[in-house]
Amino acid sequence: MKTRARILEQWLDRTLDCYAGETVAFLQREPDPFRNPVGQTLQQNLTVLLQELFNGPDLATVQPALAAMVRLRAVQELSPGQALGFLFQLRPILREALPLPQALALDAGIDQLVLLAFEEYLRCREQLAAIRLNESRRALAVPAALARGRS
Repeated sequence: MKTRARILEQWLDRTLDCYAGETVAFLQREPDPFRNPVGQTLQQNLTVLLQELFNGPDLATVQPALAAMVRLRAVQELSPGQALGFLFQLRPILREALPLPQALALDAGIDQLVLLAFEEYLRCREQLAAIRLNESRRALAVPAALARGRS
């Protein structure tokens, strides 16, 4: 259990690497989920993902946790690599913390998580694009309607 806790702590640290310094400190320290929903989402869902990886991923448990992580990161100012890179960061952590055969045995589970995360990321980005398009259409329609009403 101590090993898993250390793995989780390192994974969270590497997941937070894409944020600015002061933000990282806040996300790590603030325990209040209302003041720090991002930190809580990351902590809770990384815990679920790691537990499921060790137990053999159950899609019914993995998908909501992964979706929460990916949705959060898809709307932030992160590149796709930064948004999904947290999954790839787990491999070197596992190789440092576990005997190599055990770490390698978890690779297939990580690959499965990456594929699921990629699909969810694309879904989120498509939704964001549709929302932005609709916002643009509404913004253009309102002035046109006002101009028609004046003439």
